[in-house]
Amino acid sequence: MNLKPVWKTEKIVLPQHADHAGVMWHGTYFNWLEESRINALFEVGINYFELTKKGLDLPLINTSIKYKSPVFLGEKIIIESEFNIERSPRINVISKFINKKNKILTIAEVNLVLINKLNFSIIRKRPDFLSKAFIKLSG
Repeated sequence: MNLKPVWKTEKIVLPQHADHAGVMWHGTYFNWLEESRINALFEVGINYFELTKKGLDLPLINTSIKYKSPVFLGEKIIIESEFNIERSPRINVISKFINKKNKILTIAEVNLVLINKLNFSIIRKRPDFLSKAFIKLSG
């Protein structure tokens, strides 16, 4: 049985991540989701910043976040992400925000596409170096 790789990023909710009630601000989720994706790419040999210098980008085209339970100031969170990458241009990432009690607090789904930054066109045939990295990401 071939298990899908799970990419993990550990975070702690700092004052700048929370509102006055001590609950994590909704915009922080998007920042952390992006950070976890960039970290996962780096772990399979893709430097996102070098990718953009080559005229490529992975913009967000669709997202949904299900807030199951609040995330509070001072909480340590693990973001576990699974990449679902097929032949279509769409790249799907499912991320779970999990607390130290192993409770899933939030589930997010993000869809990305690879584009040419010069004309903002979707790239349907990915460069080999990216295809190889995506295989490592999605298993």
